[in-house]
Amino acid sequence: MSITTSGIFSGINTDDVVAKLMQVESRPLVALQRKEADYQAKISGLGSLLSTITGLKSSLTALKDSSNLISMKAMSSDTNTFTAITTTGALAANHSIKVNNIASNQSIYSAAFANTTDAVADLSTYATQKLQIQVGSSAAVITVDSTNNTLSGIMSAINNAKIGVNASIVNDGTAGNRLVLTSTTPGAANRITVKADIDNNGIYEEAPLETNNTGLARLAFNPTYNPDGTVLGGIVNMTQSQAAKDASLVVDGLAITKSSNTISDVIAGVTINLVKDSAGSTLNLNVSQDNEAIRAKLTAFVTAYNSAMSSIKGLQGTKDKKGVLPADSTMDALANTLRNVISNTYSNSSLTLLGITHDKYGVVSLDSTTFDKAMTSGSQSVANVVNAMATSLDSTIDNYIKNVIPNKQDSYSKVTKSLAKAELDMQIRLSKTELDLKRKFNNLDRLMGQLQNQSNYMTQQLAALNKQG
Repeated sequence: MSITTSGIFSGINTDDVVAKLMQVESRPLVALQRKEADYQAKISGLGSLLSTITGLKSSLTALKDSSNLISMKAMSSDTNTFTAITTTGALAANHSIKVNNIASNQSIYSAAFANTTDAVADLSTYATQKLQIQVGSSAAVITVDSTNNTLSGIMSAINNAKIGVNASIVNDGTAGNRLVLTSTTPGAANRITVKADIDNNGIYEEAPLETNNTGLARLAFNPTYNPDGTVLGGIVNMTQSQAAKDASLVVDGLAITKSSNTISDVIAGVTINLVKDSAGSTLNLNVSQDNEAIRAKLTAFVTAYNSAMSSIKGLQGTKDKKGVLPADSTMDALANTLRNVISNTYSNSSLTLLGITHDKYGVVSLDSTTFDKAMTSGSQSVANVVNAMATSLDSTIDNYIKNVIPNKQDSYSKVTKSLAKAELDMQIRLSKTELDLKRKFNNLDRLMGQLQNQSNYMTQQLAALNKQG
C-alpha cells in the first residue's frame, strides 16, 4: 500500500504537478491511440463494404444464367380443378383442358370384427397359413400363425411388407372394426389383390376352402372389374370403397389417360397437377412469358448496387462529414467501376435502354415502363444484355471480395498490431517516468521540509540573541 506524501513538508501538491507533467509526456501515446483507432475504423468500414458487395455479387450471379432469365409461366383458369408449372422447353400458347376424372387410389375394407385382437384365421387345423398381397407388380407373402393371428397383427404384418399398400383399422361405429387396405399409388394398374392359402400348400384360392367367406378367406379379394373400375365379380370377400382409376382428360381435343394426377409429358415444358374433375367444363391453360422473374432479379441488383455505392460514399466521406477512407484509390476505382456499369455497352446495348438509370445523386432505379417495352421488343436481347453485364462485373467484384479488400484489411491489421505494440512499450516507459517524477518530487518535498525546519530554527535563535542583547 503506497502512502502519498504530496506537499506534507512543502505545502505544494506534488501529485498534481506530476499529473500535469505526465499529460505532456503522454501526448505521443495519445497520438498513437488515435492513429490505431483510425485504422480500426478503416478495417471495420472495409468489413461493411465487403458485406454489401458480397450481396451485389449474389445479385449478379442470379443474372448470369441467360437461359433462366427469360422464364415462362403457366396459368390455370380454375386452380381448384388443376394447376400447372413450367419447366425447360415451355412455349407460349393457350391450351384447352377438360378433366373427366382424376386418378384415384383403390381402397377396400373387410367384414367387421368385434375387437382388434380377434382371431382372423382358424388355426385349429392348419397352424400356419398365408396371405398373398399384390399391388400392381409388387407382391408379398404374409405368414399368419399364432404370433400375429389378430386383426391388428395382420395389419402390422402388411405394413411391414412395404409393398405399396397402407393397412389400417377403422371402427365404423356400428358393426365394429374393419381392416382397410389402400394403395399408395393411384391408377388402375395399382389395384389390390388379396389371396389366401389356408392349407399352406403353396397354392392360393383353392375352392372352396380358400375362397369362401370364412377364416382367413374373409380377407380374400380378387375381383373382375367394369370399365369404370367398379367391381363386376370374382372373389370379393372384402368390399371396395374407392375404385382405382386412371386420370382421364382431354387436352386440345386429344383424349389422355394417365395413372397419375401429376402429368408432365403431354404439353412440352409444362407439368399439370389435377385436383378434381371439371364437371364437364372445358378450362383454359395459358402459357406465357414471365417478365416478373427477370424484373425481380434486376430489382434485387438495383438494390444491391445502391447499397454498395452508399457504403463506398460513407467510407469516402463528404465535405460535411469526413469518412474513414477519404481519397482512397481503392474506393475511387470501385466507385468508378460501378458507375460505368450503367453507361457501358453490353451486347450492343446498355442498361439505360432497359430502364436502369441513376439520378443526380447516383441512386439507381428501374423504370418499369421502359423495361416492359424492352421486353416486348425482344426479351432475349434483354437477357443477353443483362447476362453480359453481370458476367463482366461479376469477375471484377469477385476480385475485390477475394483479394483487394481482404489484402487491404490485412495491411491495416498489421499496422494496428505495430501501433498496439508501440503503445504498450510507451505505456511501460511512461509508468517508469511517472514513478521517477514522484520519487524526485517526494525527495524535493522532504528537502524543502528540512530547509524550512532549519530556517525556523535560525529564526528562533536570532530572536533569542536579540532578546538577550
